[in-house]
Amino acid sequence: MNISRFFGATNREAMRQVRLALGPDALIISNKRVNGGVEILATDQTSLPEDGPAAAPARPAPSAAPRPAPPSAAGPHQGLPEADLMGVIGELKGSLETRIDELLWGSQLRRSPQAVTLFQSLLRFGFSTALLRAMLKRMPEQLAHRAAFQWARNELVSHLPVLSSEDALWQPGLALALVGPTGVGKTTTVAKLAARCVRRSGPGSLVLVTTDTYRIGAHEQLKIYGQMLRVPVHVVQDVHEMRRVMQTVRPDQTLLIDNVGISQRDRYIHEQAALLAGAGRAVERLLVLNAVSHGDTLDEVARSYAGDGGTPLRGCIISKIDEASRLGAALDTAIRYKLPIHYVSNGQKVPENLLFLSAAELIDRALAPAQANRTLYAPSEADLAALLSMTQPADSPDAAAERRRQQILLPQLLTGSSRGDVLSLDQLQTAVALQDEDSVLSEAYDLWRSRAAGALPSAAEAIEHLRRVAHGSLGDTQPALVAHARQSLDWQGRRGAWLGAAWFDGQGRPLAAAAQQAGLADGWHTPSGARLSAPSAADALLSQIEAEGRDAPAPVLHVFDGGSQALMRTLSANECQWLAVSSPRARVYLDDEPCVLSAAVQPLMYRPLDAQAFWPLLSAASLEDAQPAWWATTGRAELRVRGEPDLPVRIFSLRAVDARDGRLLKAWFAVAGMAVDPDPVRMARALVLRQECQAAWRQAVPLLADAGREPLVDRAVFTAQMGLAAWRLAQDPALAPAARAAARMLGADRLSPRHAHAGLLKLFALKELLSA
Repeated sequence: MNISRFFGATNREAMRQVRLALGPDALIISNKRVNGGVEILATDQTSLPEDGPAAAPARPAPSAAPRPAPPSAAGPHQGLPEADLMGVIGELKGSLETRIDELLWGSQLRRSPQAVTLFQSLLRFGFSTALLRAMLKRMPEQLAHRAAFQWARNELVSHLPVLSSEDALWQPGLALALVGPTGVGKTTTVAKLAARCVRRSGPGSLVLVTTDTYRIGAHEQLKIYGQMLRVPVHVVQDVHEMRRVMQTVRPDQTLLIDNVGISQRDRYIHEQAALLAGAGRAVERLLVLNAVSHGDTLDEVARSYAGDGGTPLRGCIISKIDEASRLGAALDTAIRYKLPIHYVSNGQKVPENLLFLSAAELIDRALAPAQANRTLYAPSEADLAALLSMTQPADSPDAAAERRRQQILLPQLLTGSSRGDVLSLDQLQTAVALQDEDSVLSEAYDLWRSRAAGALPSAAEAIEHLRRVAHGSLGDTQPALVAHARQSLDWQGRRGAWLGAAWFDGQGRPLAAAAQQAGLADGWHTPSGARLSAPSAADALLSQIEAEGRDAPAPVLHVFDGGSQALMRTLSANECQWLAVSSPRARVYLDDEPCVLSAAVQPLMYRPLDAQAFWPLLSAASLEDAQPAWWATTGRAELRVRGEPDLPVRIFSLRAVDARDGRLLKAWFAVAGMAVDPDPVRMARALVLRQECQAAWRQAVPLLADAGREPLVDRAVFTAQMGLAAWRLAQDPALAPAARAAARMLGADRLSPRHAHAGLLKLFALKELLSA
């Protein structure tokens, strides 16, 4: 089949040449702009390849003149078998479908720069181009960057297959075999699964089998694990020995089979599949995928084992995620081959380094910022920009007129004031874009939108997601702060208390709301459920501290108001970092003498704090109209109670002094556990952040009393995130353009903390309007 190239100054001129040379029934293969004109590749549908093995498609002519194929006088079937003809047609159809798919994909990338950015970001996380193209073709084009990233995350979560529950796997009579290449960790994973089974059902419920007689010491290693767990271990070499072992196993016993590692390119892979299939008992197979492997290697492994002729793979286990720089390739393979992920292995320790994770937890681990730090083997944005034409298609006259209409009317409608000045549409769009780039505001927007649609997530679901957001922002080494605040609550005419928490990074930037609890006269409500009797304030705070400290990626400093000495002793015994805001009259012991806290810090030397390093935000602790200078001091003391050993603590004091006249504006006093680093900047920042957090939530409390019908604790999480976002909007200099837009929509010159919540709702409405 001859393919000819035609070139013209315009598309009409090139098509005229095609029709003259090949007739009106010519088949257009491609049509693209090149330097100076339009190039078309076309073929005559009646032309055929020359007969014989050495025949090849005609090479397109390098000149501008067309070189059509000579017509076949004998008709299309002369000298070519029908099967070959159908093969040629099939190849041409596949080529055309691929070309059309590429044209559509390229067109979408040109229309949506966010798709390009998202494509590049997800490639860095290890996902394949095939999966990303299939997914991003369905992405709405108007999404901003962070909204597009959240959309992609939700798509990946919804399509990642995982085991529904461990109970679905561990059924009586289960026979489970681990298969995969050499060195992926099958034997160690079998030992971890065995320990899990013994913990669930006892040693009498399990039998171990190994077919690995090739690797030196392989079955001895499994026998050692068997002795530790007190379960029998059998070594088999062929299908006959396997059947004999199966006859000795009770129908209700669980059988775990460790297999020799086989390369995906080894023909023995089919023999191993036949051995397991002929065992005389239904054997489920799990493929072990090494997260360290390259994506192409994982794809080859999955393809080979899925097509080895044995029983279908039940799913997979991902090993060595602690060694992998990226997790995306393994998850990508599980999605494309529909292999439900049962467990992931994150170390060599037996049995603890085996995790059962949800789809959301796996995707959030894969998309954590640390997973994309290095881009040696993935294209950067500059690389893609150099390869892609980023020219935007010309707007239609109607679309251009509508945009001009928006540019004229929208700013006047939203930001009119008595002074008559308005913001431009570009400034409003910048305010919306800043929302998308800030995680606190974007998470609040998602909750606000879900609530408006009547689908506010449960408190447990929302807190789990927000906690992952906070952990992902922190990384593995950055210290974190969790501020706990308690305040009174009036909900639908009933009085109670609201105990909330929020995550901050080491520099004081808010990350996300954390666990929330709320109590009324008729019960105490938590994300895990409600109880009739309210716990003590200390017990409620302790449960909240334990929940937020669990699985934290970095050391966490918990700061709270008050707290009993019993709580402080419990936290210190657990080596928890804690800082308690205290009364200046709180009793401590200094040099075996009792004294109040204010007297204990009096002889200590106060040192000035660098205001910019300590507090980079716009204002602090309701001192926005003052010019505070900050002074801090720290020392040691003891807490005593009858019948208990002395508890050594750190004592701390912070003072805000008016820089103009030396007047004391405010003083804070606190005690802290000895596990806390005596860094005065960190301790001072923690004290002020807790007070700011409480003030922000006090402004947001009316959200709890509106006409919504959501459960109280669900609404508490929503209120906490909204309050945190409003406070960040008013405080963070990086969000100043968004704060100015919000103020102008309220008819004010600046956004005060008192009106930050109303301004935030205006920004959310603006985002909805501009995204419509």
